[in-house]
Amino acid sequence: MPYLKPQILLIILPMILLGIAFWTGSDLLTKKILGLSYRTLDKLQADTLPQVELTLNFTVVDMKVEKEQKFTQVKIKTANSLLKRLEIEIPNSNFPEVAIAQKFGLYPQQQELKLNKQIQVKIPVILKVIKAEIEKKQGLSFIEVRTANNTLRKLDFVLPVTEINMVEAMTAKLLNLSPEEVRKLIRYQVQNQSWLKPKIKKAAKTEII
Repeated sequence: MPYLKPQILLIILPMILLGIAFWTGSDLLTKKILGLSYRTLDKLQADTLPQVELTLNFTVVDMKVEKEQKFTQVKIKTANSLLKRLEIEIPNSNFPEVAIAQKFGLYPQQQELKLNKQIQVKIPVILKVIKAEIEKKQGLSFIEVRTANNTLRKLDFVLPVTEINMVEAMTAKLLNLSPEEVRKLIRYQVQNQSWLKPKIKKAAKTEII
């Protein structure tokens, strides 16, 4: 074995000891972290989502009931000046009209949503995200509100404003939120194609006014 000078040993030995200590400490820290219980990021976000009670006034002009494997999806088109559509989910039932009325708190006074009749309901919702697309040429903003509710899943609004501060102010008023809370949830659409625009145009041809 070649002779090592004391100076070299003094340099190498601390490095070896430091490496052993680092490896041992990292292993213990990893085991400790893995042993801890913790909530996922999704759970943390769900706990902080705003909960509001919405008062909705609308007239049903069209309603589509689509039965899926585990639930029934109901798409309601309205004649409200701002609220254009709602989407709700109900358990599969032989009497979906009654189930819909129950979800809106109308049953037993009203056993189903009737076309061309003004309806006012109050429904608690947990807001998840707000998608907005501003169309300067049309002078309109298309707002899609998605919720974390088991019943009311989505609301579509069309606002007659294009300034961002006005969009946020009107959205806040509709959803009983502060503008600051709206800014945390809102996401602006930057693509050329709108997810709402073609549907709204199509709806305009079939709505009864």
